[in-house]
Amino acid sequence: MQKKMIALAIAGLASSAALAQTQVTLYGVADAGQAWVKGEGRGPNNDQKRVGRLDSNSSLLGFKGTEDLGNGLKAIFQMETQLDISNGSGFIGGRDTYVGLGGNFGTVLGGILTHPMRLMGAKVDILPGAAGFGTTAAVTGQISGLGVHTGADDRATNTLAYITPIFGGGFSATAAYINGESRVEDNNAPKVNAKAWQIAGQYDNGPLYVALAYHKTTDMLNQQHPALNANCGSACSAIGAGLDATVWRVAGIYTAPFGTRFSALYDHTKLDRSDVNETTLKRSAWSLGVAHTFGNNTLGLQYARSGDTSVSGGPDFNDSTRIWTLAYQYALSKRTMLQARYSDLKNDRDGKSNFYLNSVANNGQNVAGGGAKYSGFMVGVRHTF
Repeated sequence: MQKKMIALAIAGLASSAALAQTQVTLYGVADAGQAWVKGEGRGPNNDQKRVGRLDSNSSLLGFKGTEDLGNGLKAIFQMETQLDISNGSGFIGGRDTYVGLGGNFGTVLGGILTHPMRLMGAKVDILPGAAGFGTTAAVTGQISGLGVHTGADDRATNTLAYITPIFGGGFSATAAYINGESRVEDNNAPKVNAKAWQIAGQYDNGPLYVALAYHKTTDMLNQQHPALNANCGSACSAIGAGLDATVWRVAGIYTAPFGTRFSALYDHTKLDRSDVNETTLKRSAWSLGVAHTFGNNTLGLQYARSGDTSVSGGPDFNDSTRIWTLAYQYALSKRTMLQARYSDLKNDRDGKSNFYLNSVANNGQNVAGGGAKYSGFMVGVRHTF
């Protein structure tokens, strides 16, 4: 993900040469593609016939900078805005936007951040910037039977994070605390004390990247996704309003000497409300990818699949989901590439997953009901500056 890998980008800033004054860099990504997509629902009148559209694949504009405060201490800031170059919309600070301090002790940041678990998902994806439809987050970042994101592949708002220096030639760690900013103690309403935290370690040196992360959130998922209870029916009704989530994720990349990059990710997510009853939902998902670069060309294929969501004390969902994506990029220069991709996503009977980004919609609404299938083809240009 361009300019978003905070553990590496901030470590680079913290180790750069001393600066006499604040240095500000303007940067961005302009990424657009002509796409043709369709969706097939299981019920009547739910299909989205094949339609052409212009996709903006996470285009952005950002400012970042540092100020040398002396004695190895630096002030660090970044402001980044999401831009939709297909229609001109956007909002200031909607992407990674933070302020912090860096030094020999590491880096402390506060703001909107790409947390380490999201970083892992983006890093192993074969698509440039992990942007547009076809990313494996459609499977690894969703509970398919509920049709909602788990938060593992979303940015974290209201976040305080600490990133260690890089040790041993490639090891670093990150700890993040996410303020839920919501607490309810009213006896006439479900008690809520929303918060989350995440810890991760990674080794990134030369051909090898390995990372492990743990995420825990309390009383937050329903607030982020108000439609949760309506989507998953009796299972979520039994859980109640204060839904907790626990996510484990491990990822790895190996780049062979002959230019082929192999990637893998495993994600295990558990949802529960154990203080009310023992109802628990569990789902495991994984992805595999391979990409080979020859000359200015890169050809890649990735596949991801989730297992059925198990429900303690009730019938399991039949919501296994799989997605595969074939992608090609041709580098016109170091900053400009042509790209093409084809992606196909299929849900089992209860599955409600759509593409994670640039989803397929009919009249502004996702294809209704479980068991839908989605596919898309896109050709476009990506330029970074």
